[in-house]
Amino acid sequence: MAAALTPALWAGTAEAAPPITCVGNQLTKYSPGLKALVPQTVTYTSTGSYGSCPVNDGVTSVSYSEGSTVPNATCVTFPSTATATLVWRLVGGGTQQSSVEVTGIDISAVGATQVYTSVGTVQSGRYVGHIVNVTVAIVPDPTNLTPCLTSAGLTKLDGVSTLTIV
Repeated sequence: MAAALTPALWAGTAEAAPPITCVGNQLTKYSPGLKALVPQTVTYTSTGSYGSCPVNDGVTSVSYSEGSTVPNATCVTFPSTATATLVWRLVGGGTQQSSVEVTGIDISAVGATQVYTSVGTVQSGRYVGHIVNVTVAIVPDPTNLTPCLTSAGLTKLDGVSTLTIV
C-alpha cells in the first residue's frame, strides 16, 4: 500500500512532482502603456493569486509575481525575459518558493478575447526543472476595444488566469 503524498514526503525533484493546474486571477500593469506599433521601453509588474489548486501533493494555493523593464515593447511584441517568484501555500499552513526564469511571452487572440501566455522553467525551489505556463485571458472592455491605439496605450490587464506546472 502506497503512503499518502504529503508536503513532508515531497522530494523536490522533477520526477517526484506531479502536474499541477491552478486557476485564479492576474493583474499586469505597464508604464508607459503599450502601444500597438510604437516600440518603447516599458516597465511592467504582474501579480497573480491562484486559490483553486488541486491538493495533489499538498499545494492549496499559489501567488505569482514578476516584473522587468522591456525595451522595444509593443502590444504585438513583448521581448521579455524576467525572473518570477512563486509562493506555494501548503496543507498545514507552510509555504515553499520557486524561482522561475520566464523566457517567453506570447500574445494571441481567440475571438474577441486576448490571451497572454508566459512560459518559463523553474530554476530553484519547489518543482525545479519543470515548465511553468501562465495564461491570462482578457475580454476587452466594450467601451474601449482598442486600448493599444489610444494615446495612453494599454496600461493594465486584469483577468482570469491559469498557472500550470508540467
